[in-house]
Amino acid sequence: MKTTTILTTLILTATLLQAADPIQVRFQETPDLFPNPGQGWLCGPGNQPTRFPCSVVYFRFDWVDVEPEEGHFNWNFIDSRIAAAKAKGQTVAFRVMTANAHSKGFYTSPKWLFDAGCKGYETSAGGDGYTGGKPMPRIEPDYADPVYLTKHANFLRELGKRYDGNPDVEFLDIGSYGIWGEWHTPHPVSWDVRRQILDMYFSAFHKTPLATMSDDAEAMAYTLPRGAGYRRDGVGSPWHEQNWIGSPKYKQVPGFADAWKTRPVIFEWYGDYAYMEQKGWSFDKAIDFLLNNHVTLLNDNIGKVPESAMPKLQELARRAGYRFVLRDVTHQPTVHPGAKLKVEMNWTNTGVNRLLRPYPLELYLLDVKGATVRVSDLPTTWLPGNKTVTAELPIPPGTKPGTYTLALAIVDADGKPAIQLAIDAPQTNRLYRISKVTVD
Repeated sequence: MKTTTILTTLILTATLLQAADPIQVRFQETPDLFPNPGQGWLCGPGNQPTRFPCSVVYFRFDWVDVEPEEGHFNWNFIDSRIAAAKAKGQTVAFRVMTANAHSKGFYTSPKWLFDAGCKGYETSAGGDGYTGGKPMPRIEPDYADPVYLTKHANFLRELGKRYDGNPDVEFLDIGSYGIWGEWHTPHPVSWDVRRQILDMYFSAFHKTPLATMSDDAEAMAYTLPRGAGYRRDGVGSPWHEQNWIGSPKYKQVPGFADAWKTRPVIFEWYGDYAYMEQKGWSFDKAIDFLLNNHVTLLNDNIGKVPESAMPKLQELARRAGYRFVLRDVTHQPTVHPGAKLKVEMNWTNTGVNRLLRPYPLELYLLDVKGATVRVSDLPTTWLPGNKTVTAELPIPPGTKPGTYTLALAIVDADGKPAIQLAIDAPQTNRLYRISKVTVD
């Protein structure tokens, strides 16, 4: 009789627990601006103040800066910038230039290249209004010259050996051709030669994301199917906006309209705010273009912006890339040791792109000393919009009865919380406490 009573009590208790109303906790989205990995505002190297929080430092360098003598590499030029960014919790991205209308001297590609027999074109580029730069003699290599193709391929091979797959390198522009490495030049070469330059990058870099300069539609048609992202340096110019997805120039680019869903999209302003105003170009229209085209990262070269335009710029900074909002979480109030706590979450990615690197979502059950159990491997590569995520958090058989905190974090490869959420939940170092659970 006693055994029957105990069994009945256990069954009744379990039934009541199962019938208990689930707990639902709702959260409000915050307007905060904060840096998250691989999205938002690109800032320059050094200690200059940034307009908005920044997670990626971007720089360009002349080939001669890193290989001043053939086969002798000044890796410290790049390593020092990586170290300075890493100390601030940032990654870097960069581009190699072989012709630079703003170079400080005659050579962007090293002198030894031309001494080895590479042909070149001497110019007096610079000083022509917007492009700026001191008007002075400079030299651009003949990209079709076999000496250039051989020597530069050697350089990129060494660059790849040192930096491909480095977690501190966010992406690498496919530069090396044209003024500033932007793939436009007064001395164009055939597609066969340009393809050889593209292949240099794909041969040297297999892990680090690459971004194609979008001025060359033929190059984009070749690189996007191979997984490269793309970059447009010219936002604000009506010509650039008209010659984009769906225009005759880019019809040959397969999958261009949907490429943003799987690779980085980087933009840069054509000129600063004053220049755009002088040209009569719409600042608001340019921002709409960036958002409608799913910008992941944006160079901050817009200069001084009037106070009246700052809300629009702040909205752009908020939505560039991904931005995760946990709308609500639902779960049963009580769980037994040895059982699983089912947790249902409704999320919104209010950004215009997605998180490109793997950062899984983890749930935690916390006692006063910290985490007691967690479940991971919940992917967070969510496109813009709403996403329902369901998880089951196993409760170890020996868990002591009591009240625990349900927490979550989006973590890096080391399991460290890494992504800031735009919600009003309490958090410590990006570990968010979202609810309470009783273990009984």
